[in-house]
This record gives sequence, C-alpha cells and structure tokens, in this order.
Amino acid sequence: MKEHTRRLALKQMLLFTVGSSFLTNGCNPAATKKTTVSRARPLGAVHIPAGTISRAVDGIAAGFPKIRSEHTNGQFCCQEISLKPKYAGPPPHLHKDLDEIMYVLEGSVQVMVGDTVTEVSAGDYHLRPHGIVHTFWNSGTVPARFIDMYPNQDFLSFFESLMRIENDLKEKGLTLLSPEGQDLNNALLKKFGCEIFIDQYPPLLAKYGLKTS
Repeated sequence: MKEHTRRLALKQMLLFTVGSSFLTNGCNPAATKKTTVSRARPLGAVHIPAGTISRAVDGIAAGFPKIRSEHTNGQFCCQEISLKPKYAGPPPHLHKDLDEIMYVLEGSVQVMVGDTVTEVSAGDYHLRPHGIVHTFWNSGTVPARFIDMYPNQDFLSFFESLMRIENDLKEKGLTLLSPEGQDLNNALLKKFGCEIFIDQYPPLLAKYGLKTS
C-alpha cells in the first residue's frame, strides 16, 4: 500500500509539472536550494503579455512560466496555475526555507496548512509559511485560476528540472516511477528543501472526493 501511495504521489508531481490538471510556470534552470539575492545588476523592465510564457534558456517551459528568477536578480518568481473542479493539487509537503503566496484570480481554492483548511476565493491572498505541511485543491464546481509567488528562492525551476529528469529517463526507457527516477526525484526534493508526506495523500483525496488525473 505504501508503494502504491508513493507512486501516486510521484505521478501527481509529474502531472503538476507538465500541466495535465494544472498550468504551472518555471524559473531559472540553474537553480540552487536558496537563491542569493544580488543587486549588483540593475533590474530591467519585463513585460509578459497575456497568454505567453517565459522559457528557460534551454527552451524548457513547465506549464506557463511568467516572471522568472533571472528577471529579478533572484528576488522573486511566480507561476500561474489552473485547477479543474474536484482536482487535487500536489501531495502534502513542506518547504524548509520557502514561503509561498497565493493570489486567486478566478474561482476558489481550498488551502490546507497544518490542520487548518481555508477557502481562498477570487481576490483573496493567502500565505503558506515554510516549515508547515500544506497543499491545496479545488473542491468546487468551477475551474480555479491563481498566481503562486515565491520570494527569494528559484523554486519554479524545480518543475523544469523535473521535466529534464523525465526526458533523460525516457531516453533510457525509464519513467519517474522507476527506482532510478525515484532516486533522482528524491535528490531534487532535497536540493530544493522540500519534503513530501505521501501517507497523508490518500485520506485527503478520499475525504474531499478529489481526482488526481
């Protein structure tokens, strides 16, 4: 049962990355766990027109990248995410360093932080602090769309790195669910200071009647 849960969590992470149930964005592919803020280079104006994305230097784009870390000297990056009705977000997890800020554009999102679930509706902001287990989902009947913002960590390159891992594994005839894929995924999680609590996922899906794919 635990192996099945692990595979479910890994599958959902991959779906989240490629945008099957969600639309995600990425940042600088040359990521470290925590980006050092540098003000040696003045910032330039950046315009991301509606419906466009900001790709990594190697052309990778995990979903719909918007403001990237390299646009802000490592101070900030963000992603836009769309979540279908009755669909789960990522497995419950925590970040050792990263605080996340959500701004809902359309619909509403249910956000779990620790033991508290908050309904975050269009126009609302929500802060998910580091060090606390959290996730989100859409238990409503209409799609939700929101911005996730990441200050002082190039976390969105996590998704791009995961795509690169998947591409490399495909060339070997492997998947992210293979032993090698799981090892690479675990190393990536460690690099970005992220810990997943896979055993909490199935009860959450059952309680709120959520889909993952």
